[in-house]
Amino acid sequence: MLIARSGWSEAPPTILIVEDDPAVRRSLLLLLQGRGFAAKAWSAADPALAEAARAAPDCLIVDYRLESSDGIAMLGALRAQGWDGPAILISAYPSEELSARAREAGFALVLEKPLREHMLIDAVTRLTRSGTPSASP
Repeated sequence: MLIARSGWSEAPPTILIVEDDPAVRRSLLLLLQGRGFAAKAWSAADPALAEAARAAPDCLIVDYRLESSDGIAMLGALRAQGWDGPAILISAYPSEELSARAREAGFALVLEKPLREHMLIDAVTRLTRSGTPSASP
């Protein structure tokens, strides 16, 4: 079997990133793309939901605090559309209450900002279970 240049034996998992901070959004996008994931990033929930309706992602990474919504509400909207994939909530303001709410909403994991790259990559790889991403450049 041929291994794709990205390091995946099949098509790379698609990751939907929703983060309203442009620097964090770009950093996440470049990190995930650099590791071979097919990542797309949006600054707000509504366009990301429209994208997910067109092509369901394999994993969602969403910030808790968004300008017009929050990550928990966004996952609820995706679940209402029938999406049942894994989701990671990221937040600069983690708490036990937020973690409990996130678990109830169906998040697999809550990660605190600033994110540790290896923790995020390991989590996304584990949650998508589609193969092993290529080593970092």
